[in-house]
Amino acid sequence: MAVFSRRNGYNTDKIQFECVSEVLKRRILAAFYKEEFDTYDVLDWTNYTTGIEDMMIEMGVSYTFPKNEIYKQKNAEALQEYVLNAKEWYVIYDFIEKYLRHSDSNKKIKMTTIFNTILEEEAASYRILDGQVVPIVTESELSTIQDAKSTDFDTVNIHIEKALFLFSNRKKPDYENSIKESISAIESICSIITGSSGSDATLGKTLKKLKDKGVHIHPAMEKAFTSLYGYTSDETGIRHGGIDFQNAPSEDAKYMLVSCSAFVNYLIEKWSKVK
Repeated sequence: MAVFSRRNGYNTDKIQFECVSEVLKRRILAAFYKEEFDTYDVLDWTNYTTGIEDMMIEMGVSYTFPKNEIYKQKNAEALQEYVLNAKEWYVIYDFIEKYLRHSDSNKKIKMTTIFNTILEEEAASYRILDGQVVPIVTESELSTIQDAKSTDFDTVNIHIEKALFLFSNRKKPDYENSIKESISAIESICSIITGSSGSDATLGKTLKKLKDKGVHIHPAMEKAFTSLYGYTSDETGIRHGGIDFQNAPSEDAKYMLVSCSAFVNYLIEKWSKVK
């Protein structure tokens, strides 16, 4: 939940998209230091296995093995200087992803919650989902995508994961291919449900076959997703590299990612009731 000043309109800072405030960076680092450096026992330095060494080396930050308090402090200062003085706005988010990647599962869950709280309170238009910083704001959207990339069907999961990765690439987002992967996830689950393959496994065809497997969806919904498929597949569509879609906007990619994830979850739930 937003803090008092933001809830009541006293703090009306705009959502931070493709920019990062100094306060946000310092709060993220403070949470990191509290977890990693404040609790580190210098008398037991032989057990220093948090993955910080690998993270700092991967980021190109000078690292010294922390055999005593002095070296520990040098590492902390080097990392802080690198993150706070970076010219690129996205370095703090790269740091978050690398840190979570080198954390164990319990710490990853704990710090994801802490970092997401900070991102929400500082009006950042990014949240952490499964170790990735993604430009999606609401909790319901995050939950929808998480469910769609964690199904029992690897091909579906892979398409959603690719769509999310392409959409979330802060240096060079690829919205066109993100849209392709999102619609391909629906195509994949429909093919799995109907048992279709080859030329019969297109979304346009498999949507019509769902009822043969006991999965009945409202005609209006079928029409809507058939139209979405047409949006990506006609002669000027994304799948054909149409010139109209060479600069697909982020909002289109976001809509497709969230909507296709929701439809995947919907179809799996409907199918589970008739299997």
